[in-house]
Amino acid sequence: MSDTSVQAAPSASPPAVSPAPAPEAPPASPRERPWFAYRALRALASLRLTVTLFALSLLLVFFGTLAQIDGGIWTIVKAYFRDFIVWIPFQLPVRFGQVFFGVPRTLEVGGSFPFPAGWTLGGLLLVNLIAAHIVRLKLSWSRAGIYILHLGLIVLLLGELITGLTQVEASMAIANGETVNYTDVRQNVELAITTPNPQKPGEDLVVTVPQHRLKQPGRISDPLLPFDFEVKDFWKNSALPYDPDRTKPHSRTAINGASYALVPQSEASGVETNAKEDMPAAIVAFYAKGTDQVLAEHALSLWYYPNAIHRRLEFPPQNVAAGGVSYTVELRPRREYKEFAVKLLEFKREDYPGTRKPKSFSSLIEVIGENGERREVKISMNNPMWAARETYYQQGWIPDPSHPDPDVAPAVGTILQVVRNPGWFMPYLSCVMVVLGMLVHFGTTLVNFLQRRVVS
Repeated sequence: MSDTSVQAAPSASPPAVSPAPAPEAPPASPRERPWFAYRALRALASLRLTVTLFALSLLLVFFGTLAQIDGGIWTIVKAYFRDFIVWIPFQLPVRFGQVFFGVPRTLEVGGSFPFPAGWTLGGLLLVNLIAAHIVRLKLSWSRAGIYILHLGLIVLLLGELITGLTQVEASMAIANGETVNYTDVRQNVELAITTPNPQKPGEDLVVTVPQHRLKQPGRISDPLLPFDFEVKDFWKNSALPYDPDRTKPHSRTAINGASYALVPQSEASGVETNAKEDMPAAIVAFYAKGTDQVLAEHALSLWYYPNAIHRRLEFPPQNVAAGGVSYTVELRPRREYKEFAVKLLEFKREDYPGTRKPKSFSSLIEVIGENGERREVKISMNNPMWAARETYYQQGWIPDPSHPDPDVAPAVGTILQVVRNPGWFMPYLSCVMVVLGMLVHFGTTLVNFLQRRVVS
């Protein structure tokens, strides 16, 4: 039997199979599309940006507080917290070391560096918070507390913006029996030029020049002015020391016969325990209109203003004669005239027994409206008056300027503090919303936790 060889037949190659087409990717959701606007929104919603802004805000508060060692409160508030950019001197950290760590007082460092001020940081925090809600947070009842809390923060930021733009603090000084229809805005001054109205006896014609014009160099001329004038020097603050021999420049004699010299002084810093408001002054030369003829040169100051809060002396008015007419010139706070008038009927002051420290003081006033309606109101230390969207507080009193000792002089009038702030309620509303949001969020989380325990 012969061996038979069996040869396996070659296997057939499998048929070529074309690869199946890859399934189409689902269309990208709007959040995944690389739109430039959405990328910018995500950048604005970054938590890193939030932390950075909070850190910069802490530094701004530190620098702003430190700057009050040498600067006035309102100057620092405006420069550091109610502006977009502030130039911080390199000397400021050195000043901190000089005060707290014994760095030599002679060390001086020049220059400054830019830093984002309050409005810039507050605006960016507001944008960051709104962008975070758009990008990351989803609408859900379980997040209602978070929404309320964040909305409270937004109200707080907007409230500070409204306060910075619209808040006005003024004073109203009224002598006994006097009627006044204006307030003095203390943060700004103006040059007032007054002359009696020849057509209406008992009334005055007044032309005022605002503070920003007084700080401009060169001569100031205007058709409304009876003469030209030039501010030789402007002082943010001044002092009035006793000068019996009149040896100093800008010395004047008060009504009581004593002489006092007007001298420049640095701003009252925010760290002084007995800090008083600044008393600006200006050295002004007056010229005949359109010529170089000098009519007069006066040192003007709030120390000479009859209604100044810190005034303890009385001076005769300062006049300039032009064209046969005598004009009274004075530096005074910017005035705001009201739609009503206030008459002081009675001022009462009570001191602690055996001292001159006031225990309480109050003013009985009569408010006279435009239509002649009258009403009596008593304003005391903890009982203000609200009128025409403003709040009137009892601030102080006017001592008798003829008394030799102003500290024990009897009161001849009252001083009311007038505050207008349309956003006064927003910080309170913000605090309520933040607390409510935290309570709602805590309650929602607690309920969810208890439901999960019941199910398990």
